[in-house]
Amino acid sequence: MRRWKPSFPDYRSVIGPGTEVTGSISFDGGLHLDGRIVGDVTGRRSESGAPASAISIAATGVVEGNLDVPPVVIDGTVYGDVRAAQRAELASGARIRGTLFYGALEMDRGAEVDGKLVPLDAAVASESREDRGGPPAPDESAEEGVRAAAGAGSPGGRPGPT
Repeated sequence: MRRWKPSFPDYRSVIGPGTEVTGSISFDGGLHLDGRIVGDVTGRRSESGAPASAISIAATGVVEGNLDVPPVVIDGTVYGDVRAAQRAELASGARIRGTLFYGALEMDRGAEVDGKLVPLDAAVASESREDRGGPPAPDESAEEGVRAAAGAGSPGGRPGPT
């Protein structure tokens, strides 16, 4: 199986181990996190709407807040919602305690999401139905309160018996 490799912008910012940043962050380019951010993290988009930013969160990296960056690679922990409009890649050490909105998703065995998994095209369809005054679309793809353990080997991508 060929793995997708994100075309990250050049890294412009690194938050190293032992460093804690408190407050919301907005950035462009690549951001690598080995430390801790207490606040929301937003990656800027270019004027064309294409991603101008990307984040990689190492095993020691922690975000306590919402994350809104087009492509994300996570091997650390996020306590908050993650919105990855382009793609979310969750390595085996990834821990997300919140809703994951994604354009495309790749999860390694051992990655965990304690919350909803929501593909963005389904979220957009639901929002537009609500905007027209209709009921929200049934959410068949998001599973509330589910701990998704990737790659358990069962048919259909669902975790198998342990």
